[in-house]
Amino acid sequence: MPETNTIPAALATKTVRGGSRTYFFDLRESKNGNKYVQVTETRKGQDGQNVRNTLFLFPDHAQEFQSALSEIIEQV
Repeated sequence: MPETNTIPAALATKTVRGGSRTYFFDLRESKNGNKYVQVTETRKGQDGQNVRNTLFLFPDHAQEFQSALSEIIEQV
């Protein structure tokens, strides 16, 4: 049976809507059992097509990412 490239179901998810953009924060588990965060932004492009950008955040960088994000958000 051929292997398919399916996205694993989210273990947890949060959605944030901001203007014309929607952000999805999904906790997922890889094939080897490691958990990671998938952040996806969706918006309408100039041509009217949906545009999707995705960021994968793995545990070994989570604390550093959270710290950097918190520092920047404090300046907003």
